[in-house]
Amino acid sequence: MKQPTIAIAVASALLILGVGASCHAQELVQSLSVNLTAFDGTKVIKIGTSRLIKYFVGTNVPNGRLQLVTPSGGNPPGTTGNLNAFLRIKSGSTTIYEIPSPDQFNLYQDAAALVGHSPISAHALNRFSIDSGSVRAELQGFSRWLISTKPVHGVDLSGSGSFRSEVNGWIGIFDVTGPMVTVTGSIIATTPRAGT
Repeated sequence: MKQPTIAIAVASALLILGVGASCHAQELVQSLSVNLTAFDGTKVIKIGTSRLIKYFVGTNVPNGRLQLVTPSGGNPPGTTGNLNAFLRIKSGSTTIYEIPSPDQFNLYQDAAALVGHSPISAHALNRFSIDSGSVRAELQGFSRWLISTKPVHGVDLSGSGSFRSEVNGWIGIFDVTGPMVTVTGSIIATTPRAGT
């Protein structure tokens, strides 16, 4: 009588673990590349990806990578509003730091116009809001998205895609700039992949 009960418990545990692993594995991950220029009075400050990672974490991160992470399911093409993405900083396979949405990071799409069918591209107005403590910024600008429409390794990536955003706005970095200085530049995201 105990063996069927144990078998059912083991099978239930494996099912729960499998569902949990499957859901977690379906995050959509893409590398972000940042190339910004801040203007603080007469001082010009170049902010690339590795420097922005240092400002977020407070120290240099060897082989640091900045990632945009969208929860499983992505967003339907042309979605407006909060895209529910957050930032992750990795060194090798180790996650060093996460900047959660919407409290400390928000990728917001004010408008999007879809073009074509396969592939789909989108012309969008995007805002990147950051309030991580050491870095505060409001960036906005025009983005061109190339939307993924086919599964990759069995994971549905529809609604996410690579993009390039030409942005401007303001930024404040603790001990580096004033509280609000003007900034301009670009943010580029690679093709999304399934990740954990």
